[in-house]
Amino acid sequence: MYVCACVAIAGCGGTAPSSSTQQTSSSRTTAASSTAHHRPARRRRRSQPRGAPVGTVQRVNAGTSTLSVAITKVLDPLTGTGAALVPGTHAVGVQLTIHDDDGGTYDSTASGDVSLVTSAGAASPLFIKQGVCQTLLTDFESLIGAGETHTGCVGFSVRRGARIVSVRFSPHSRAPGSVTWR
Repeated sequence: MYVCACVAIAGCGGTAPSSSTQQTSSSRTTAASSTAHHRPARRRRRSQPRGAPVGTVQRVNAGTSTLSVAITKVLDPLTGTGAALVPGTHAVGVQLTIHDDDGGTYDSTASGDVSLVTSAGAASPLFIKQGVCQTLLTDFESLIGAGETHTGCVGFSVRRGARIVSVRFSPHSRAPGSVTWR
């Protein structure tokens, strides 16, 4: 009887899993999780910034005039500016040349026409008190007559750690006709 009781208990197949079943399911879990960790990581593809390389001259239709515009240099970081910066930001300067090829006089504002796009979003124009990118009393984009060339610099406040993606020139601060540099 004693032998039969043992056999009966062993053959009952109760509801509790045996230790071998627990090992098998835990090894399956371990195998599944280790497989998940060994999958090759997908790399996020950075989108290539659009636009011409810095230094390239681009023609712009600005209403009554046609301009040749070049972003000649991006100064990052821009130091010795005397600018009042918000904590966590630094100054960046964008130097450019504008030539009025033909048509009417071009009259606009550099801080409205030039924009800087960073990995953290659009940068804010910045008043620069001194240095190579000093904000002038009379904007260098004021009254550019046909055949004239004006050069200048526009300052921006950029979040630390942000990567500069592109610079845009929008004639008369409007999107139609804008051109971009990377």
